[in-house]
Amino acid sequence: MGLLTRQQAADLMDVPVSWVDAFLQFGSLERYEGPNGETLVDADEILLKRFAATRHEEVSLAHVRSMLKKLGVGHPEASD
Repeated sequence: MGLLTRQQAADLMDVPVSWVDAFLQFGSLERYEGPNGETLVDADEILLKRFAATRHEEVSLAHVRSMLKKLGVGHPEASD
């Protein structure tokens, strides 16, 4: 995946940049120097150590029922 800036690494991990700085300071992430002297972090290291954010959205039951109804799937309503 390549090298990332501190901000890009923070975005990937879904944390503030100060957290990336702390990971670097304590040696949890390796620091690389970019061509402009900027600090870079290896994206593969973030993924390997499972520091990357895992985002998922929970779907409401009402939404699921609505989608099933649109697809014609599910239990038919009881009729009298």
